[in-house]
Amino acid sequence: MPVAQLIKDLRQSGRLDRTMIILASEFSRDMMTEGRPGAKVKEQVDQPDIITDIKNYGMHRHFTDGCSILLFGGGVRKGFTYGKTADERPCKSIEKPIKIAQLHQTIYHALGIPQDTNYVIEERPFFTTPDGNGKAELELFA
Repeated sequence: MPVAQLIKDLRQSGRLDRTMIILASEFSRDMMTEGRPGAKVKEQVDQPDIITDIKNYGMHRHFTDGCSILLFGGGVRKGFTYGKTADERPCKSIEKPIKIAQLHQTIYHALGIPQDTNYVIEERPFFTTPDGNGKAELELFA
């Protein structure tokens, strides 16, 4: 409810188009591998390898190759879904995956920061994405 209210407030005040809200899930772990090295964490519930029942969506698992990110405002298309995650474990991105550098460049693009922007630190350029080669996913924008 707080996020929905923030979006409503920004829209009503005319600031949503120049404000980007990013909600991102946690990356890079599957609860099956947590705990001591070599020791599997005890399952709290029976969780299938292939998800066929709606009750199993949202199960408490974290996956290394798929996540969800919600973008609001900042010129992003409204009500748009991009990509697809597999229904079977380990729930990898199977359509239009976006890697972290591409996500960063997409956000920088929304902010008007060119992909070749860099800062020189200790006589070396540091780019906003690796070597300034990141590409924004323009399909996300209206």
